[in-house]
Amino acid sequence: MILDLLAVYRNNADGDRLVIDNYQLKEGLYFKLYGSQQEPEVLRIEKKMAYSDERWEFLRTADFYSQLVDMNKPVDPKKQIHSNNMYAVAFKAAGLTGGAKAVATFRDSVVRYYQTLRSPKKEDAAMLADYLLPPPDVQVIESNQDYVLSLIDYLQQQIAEHNLKDTTYVKLYFAVPLPDYIRESKRYLIPKIFNKNDYNVTVEGTTYGLSNSNMGMNAKKPFLEHKTTAFRAPFRVGVDDALATRNMFIWLDGQQDEAGKPITDGYLPIGSSRVFALVKTGEKRQDAHYLHLAKGMQPVIDEYDFLPGLTQEIMPVLKLENFLRLENFEPANIHNRAQLELLVDDLLFNKNLIRNYFNPAPKPSDWLSAFQVNLLLRYREALRNYFRKGEQKDFAACVDGLSQSMLKEMLHRESYSRLEDTKVAKALNLRLSLLKYFNIKEKADMGDRLKSLAEGLKEKLITDKTDSLVTCESDQEFYYYAGQLVRYLVAQSQAQNPTYAMIDHITDARDVNKFKQEILRLEKKYTHALHLKNTRYNKLLAAVMGYGCVTDKVTGFDLFLAGVASPNIIYFMEKEEGK
Repeated sequence: MILDLLAVYRNNADGDRLVIDNYQLKEGLYFKLYGSQQEPEVLRIEKKMAYSDERWEFLRTADFYSQLVDMNKPVDPKKQIHSNNMYAVAFKAAGLTGGAKAVATFRDSVVRYYQTLRSPKKEDAAMLADYLLPPPDVQVIESNQDYVLSLIDYLQQQIAEHNLKDTTYVKLYFAVPLPDYIRESKRYLIPKIFNKNDYNVTVEGTTYGLSNSNMGMNAKKPFLEHKTTAFRAPFRVGVDDALATRNMFIWLDGQQDEAGKPITDGYLPIGSSRVFALVKTGEKRQDAHYLHLAKGMQPVIDEYDFLPGLTQEIMPVLKLENFLRLENFEPANIHNRAQLELLVDDLLFNKNLIRNYFNPAPKPSDWLSAFQVNLLLRYREALRNYFRKGEQKDFAACVDGLSQSMLKEMLHRESYSRLEDTKVAKALNLRLSLLKYFNIKEKADMGDRLKSLAEGLKEKLITDKTDSLVTCESDQEFYYYAGQLVRYLVAQSQAQNPTYAMIDHITDARDVNKFKQEILRLEKKYTHALHLKNTRYNKLLAAVMGYGCVTDKVTGFDLFLAGVASPNIIYFMEKEEGK
């Protein structure tokens, strides 16, 4: 994976320029030092602020070349100084805000830091021997150390004037040519770039080791170590590849969208591109690497896939239809998975799907119940793989069970009396559209059936002016009529905020007799609010209670829910007659 991504990165990178152009300075107080010849230049870096002058450009580049690989590989053994070379000193403001004791500790840290730079370890010097770097300039090291120590009072004053928090960085960079930073960065990085030098091997004068990026084989996490083979490391790369891989991960970690928010997943297209970035796929088919970054002390790719011929386009177009004939619902043609993803996220998950794709432990809230969290955890991999990778099979297989379970839970939690104006009704339109699009067995034409059921009920209750009885002529009519009946009964509640949880016993019924009994129980509860001469209601009740289903098992939840969520035919009649 890493070598595949590295090939694409190198094809677009111009040395270190690509990663530096994307590099972001951390919040903090930065100083450009000129020695005794000139006062330091100061730049306060704050979040959500844009910078572009020469001073910022120098500090950004110097900071890039002065980073530690990670905090487990410091120059300062006690980890008080967080930079890597003689021209840089980075520390937290707390190092100079704790009185005389803190100042003494800071002095010791600076001396210890420069002493380590002056006298590198023998094993480090051995690795550097092949790279023709000159020995450390002891005179410059000592001069820089003394100058930094002379700035303590000045730095304390600047920290106080800028009201820095103790955890905010203070970073000092000497105004030397940038090639000096590059040279000293290599002096630090080459011995530290591998995960652990114990795994290094030398072949024909070239050192190969275990990459430190996206890899771990330390004593606490030896999960990747090969226990049963002659080689313990899963793979090794050369120094140049390890350095380039580090740059690639820094570049990935710095990706931002137009609003300045971090980009944590996207695609690296394979092929030439004027703008190389972690992007969303377009309609055009292309080969691409998909990856997701887990942010932390170091970025980690926790999901990766190579996707040949990837496109966001949906073929054929998915038609979002208004099967329930809702007043405030616009049908649409869905042309790509990104559009559909937003719909599913909004209507079925109340905008809690995308934001929890990689959340290891989503928590219930007012917007997502514990039951819905369980559904999210159960189905999100199939959803993510379809929307982000185009893998349709598992998504199509879960559409029915997921959307039905989610709709039941949404119905039970809904309190708005006009159910046809809620997400429940809109989500049912989406469910029926998906069942039709993916041709789900025995349910693909359910949405179309609803249209004829609604027209048939209207014909019986409104168009037919005789006193003839209304009857159910099929199980489909039975469930749809039952939904219309229950919707009318719920509307009789005088509670301030009634919820549809009151019909739990109906939706949870497993056999038809129990289903009917629970409807009658609800009818008895609101007898006081029902008009004896409401012939439309009475006909509908008689039709539902007088019908015998083909099977005793309840099989028509969708049609029942459609009856509940659709505009109620009884109310339509009352409006027509001015009631």
